[in-house]
Amino acid sequence: MASSTELESRLLEAITGIQAIDVHSHVPFDAPVAASLRELLGYHYFTELAHSAGVSKEAVAPEAADEAMLSAMVQALPTLDNTVQHGWLMEIARELFGFTGGSLTRENWEVLADSVRKEAAEPGRERKVLSASGIEKVFLTNAFDDDLSEVDREIFVPCLRADALVFRFAEADVRKRLEKVTGSNVGSAEALTAALEKLLERFVRSGAASVAISLPPDLRAYPVVPGDLETAVGKAAGGKPLSAAEGQTLRCGTLFALCDTCRNFKLPLQVMFGAVRAAYRHGVPQGTDLPQAGESLRALMPLFNSFPEVTFCVSALSDSQAQELASYGWIVRNVVVSGHWWYDGLPAYIERDLTARLQSVPKTKLIGYYSDMYKLEFGLPKFNMYRRVLARVLARDYVEGGRGSEPQAVEIARLLLRSNARRIFGV
Repeated sequence: MASSTELESRLLEAITGIQAIDVHSHVPFDAPVAASLRELLGYHYFTELAHSAGVSKEAVAPEAADEAMLSAMVQALPTLDNTVQHGWLMEIARELFGFTGGSLTRENWEVLADSVRKEAAEPGRERKVLSASGIEKVFLTNAFDDDLSEVDREIFVPCLRADALVFRFAEADVRKRLEKVTGSNVGSAEALTAALEKLLERFVRSGAASVAISLPPDLRAYPVVPGDLETAVGKAAGGKPLSAAEGQTLRCGTLFALCDTCRNFKLPLQVMFGAVRAAYRHGVPQGTDLPQAGESLRALMPLFNSFPEVTFCVSALSDSQAQELASYGWIVRNVVVSGHWWYDGLPAYIERDLTARLQSVPKTKLIGYYSDMYKLEFGLPKFNMYRRVLARVLARDYVEGGRGSEPQAVEIARLLLRSNARRIFGV
């Protein structure tokens, strides 16, 4: 046992020295670090746990006063201190703000709040946080009409989030915004395709390295008949109601057109599959979405088959899809297995899934982890969590399992944390 522990410790030390590329986050590039303790405790992981444990929805609502919200959250923390999310909070407090308390209480939370405010005002705070976190670059999640001119491209990589284009094109506001940013009228299928081309050209000029989309578990992707897509786009552009079949045609047609545009610009498509949006109607903001077990990634095969030149970096939300996703990485050349997303991003699940992936998927087709964070501070505990699991799996399953040496294990870690992302996305 001592030998195993020492090996794991050595691997963790080496892995911690690898500068990671974080390929998916929700960090706002113009306000990347937390300006207040509320911006840390307001992370949906905390508010949804507190609400689930009994805190009222109103107490943690965005419109609640800061002191009342923070007081409610601090009082709720003892009910959450068994969770890995609580561990993230305390690691952030210790490592990034010098907090010395064993827990956050009514007596000491204002000390941490003062430290957060003070550190946020320091010039270059975002780089200091990234350095402490061992992260070199962070991918953004950008709306299609975001102004990207002020993005700090030394540390941030723009990424087009395409959900609104695929799932909300029938909404007048979405079409108006698309027409404004592309200078195109999108009244026909041909015009929609041309607008997508202009949109991705704009993103590529601004340094974008990928497109991202979250696909629901009930999606059934299929190529549509051009005439049917023309009818659906025309009705949507004219403000006419679409039947269920026409709505599905519009979604699939737009998705296929988006993939075709990704092919033209050689952009990978990051696909997050399996979230049922707004499943829990009583939830707090961002705390209403849930996984759905039993749905198959088979629904995405028409995309993988139709666009063999496009790299699809796929994440799955449900435990029931874990083995299926690894198998796709094993067999399907243009599928990269990416990260441990959301509800599947806990150490127990990561260890099991990572072990299986390293046993079955080419090491060059694995993106180890991404943060999905909303403020840069969360990169530190989240990536440290993954590094610890990675060191444990490589030590016990890979090196002690006789499949490779300790130096080879470190190189695998480098691929998963950094080199694969740099090659796949060209960053």
